[in-house]
Amino acid sequence: MMGTVLKPLASRPVDLYPAEVAAEIDHLNDWIYKEIANGSYKAGFSSNQETYETAYKTFFAALQKLDEEVLSKSAFLAGDHVTEADIRLFPALFRFDPIYYSRFKLNQSFLWEYPNVWTWMSRMMNLEGMEPVSNAAYLRHCKQGYFGRTGNGTVPVGPLGYPECYKSPSPPFAKQS
Repeated sequence: MMGTVLKPLASRPVDLYPAEVAAEIDHLNDWIYKEIANGSYKAGFSSNQETYETAYKTFFAALQKLDEEVLSKSAFLAGDHVTEADIRLFPALFRFDPIYYSRFKLNQSFLWEYPNVWTWMSRMMNLEGMEPVSNAAYLRHCKQGYFGRTGNGTVPVGPLGYPECYKSPSPPFAKQS
């Protein structure tokens, strides 16, 4: 929709849905939604242990696939340029370490443990125009909503360093050898 119907409203000529990779974008969008974006919610809002564990395993298998099979081959999901698929993936991964890791109990690993995903996050964060939609105030807002509130009304303070750390191509938390 952003690359077709809303394209005439764009202030800059950006094609997020190029015809030559449209089928790949559609495939990626479906996979991202089922296993990562909605997959995180399936774990976070699960009503029983079995549902949670199934969603947990699916989510981390998808991150592994994203790192090893998708982002190891190109700068962005469908090639060398940002597409609709990258835009769809970004919110879930932007929120992952500071919110989903603890609140959705998706605590197997952090994004910096997936080097190609981390590099992709850095590329996304450094795109022109990302600051208004990927800043600390936005993360605070997410923490105050249903992602972060506990029964007593407290909002998580940490983890520290987000979202600034996403802008670095090298994970600042990784162990140096």
